[in-house]
Amino acid sequence: MFSKPIRTATLALGLAASLISTAIAGPQLMQGPMLGHVTPDSARIWARVAGDAEFTVQYSKSANFENAKTTAPVRASEENDFCVEAIIEDLEPSSFYYYQVLVDGQPLSSAREKEGYPFLTAPSEEMPVRFSIAFGAGAKTEIDGMQAIWLQVQNARPHLFFWLGDNESAEGLSPAFQAEQYRKQRGIPFLQPLLRSIPQLATWDGAGRSEPKSLDVFRRYWANPSYGTSETPGSFFKHSYGGVDFFVLDTYSFRKQGQRPTLLGQEQLDWVKDELSRSEAPFKVLLSSSSWTDIKESSASTWMAFPQERNELLSYIKSEEIPGVMLISGDNDQAEVKAIPMSDVGGYDLYELVSSPLAQDPTASFDAQDPSTITIHEPYSATMNFGLLTFDMTQQDPQMSFEIINVFGESVFPTLEVQASELTNGTASWQTKVDDPQAFAYADEAPAAPSEATIR
Repeated sequence: MFSKPIRTATLALGLAASLISTAIAGPQLMQGPMLGHVTPDSARIWARVAGDAEFTVQYSKSANFENAKTTAPVRASEENDFCVEAIIEDLEPSSFYYYQVLVDGQPLSSAREKEGYPFLTAPSEEMPVRFSIAFGAGAKTEIDGMQAIWLQVQNARPHLFFWLGDNESAEGLSPAFQAEQYRKQRGIPFLQPLLRSIPQLATWDGAGRSEPKSLDVFRRYWANPSYGTSETPGSFFKHSYGGVDFFVLDTYSFRKQGQRPTLLGQEQLDWVKDELSRSEAPFKVLLSSSSWTDIKESSASTWMAFPQERNELLSYIKSEEIPGVMLISGDNDQAEVKAIPMSDVGGYDLYELVSSPLAQDPTASFDAQDPSTITIHEPYSATMNFGLLTFDMTQQDPQMSFEIINVFGESVFPTLEVQASELTNGTASWQTKVDDPQAFAYADEAPAAPSEATIR
């Protein structure tokens, strides 16, 4: 029998050990949560759980989780790398909700996690709204482990964020180590508030991504609306938000050189042409990880290395009189605003909006441009940056405005404004957007018009 002092000491040591055990208990999530694809009536919540467990999400319109509902359970296991995705359904459009992650039916131990996170559902198709989306490329943790640019993205409060490639350093790695790179990127501290409350959608780039196992890893770590088609799996998809259609392209999975070079592959090219034809949105945004206008013949990494396919797509937009197309890219390690003067051959001017890098060294690339390309603003390569597109669909003539925001929160270009009516065949507009129209009007060699032989 222990004496009273010994029993007291033993109890105290036991209590201390219990407290220490509680204090250093392992996390219940390794990465996440992250908000993925959001519609007017649903939302997807991604996470990577710390072990074999049941994952659910509790959600409510109340920050106090009054009248809360819970999603159907999803099992995290070694088979899915413990990555899970809960789907919240039966929501109301343009409404704030709060969600809280549950592991095996219990809230996470962190006091902050117990408070939950807010998110906003998409507006209904019939509701004219003003909204913004942000995008960027190049966020390698080996180059920038802090990634302060995410603070400025948070300050901009976009309704959606698109990752356009170089999302992590995964080139040349096996699928197992590609997954490790996703985890490292997903753990950046400044990124966490954005991941939890702003929808995140992504495409990929990088060598070796055409392997089926690489696509499986990509699908595990993102919560996109879809991944190609049932016949042609890939990282391409369509997403509609606020009356605008976004077409995110996969420029790596199907890329081939040789006798019949292709960037998208015939199936994806047919898909995007068909989707553009069916779209009735005033703005149709094509998002590509590869530049639409830069010439990089040595790396064959841009649309200019595949002129036949590029001309086929641009010719289709013109000949089928598809209005409202905007071009987005993010592969240049600098920010740019450019135009392809299709108005010179009976179409309308196609604007290419470029933002990169998010979190690696910016570089003034001085890449050669397609001769017909108009440089609207001098490229920006002083700091990391992201692109911000704002759509005002409440106007009779809907408007898009574009800014580049740097790591200090500064807008580095004059805001580019484009009306939907300017993106219709027979309309020239680039002269009203360019910094110095006199430079083009009186230059010894004016930019060449797109060739009628290839774009008709």
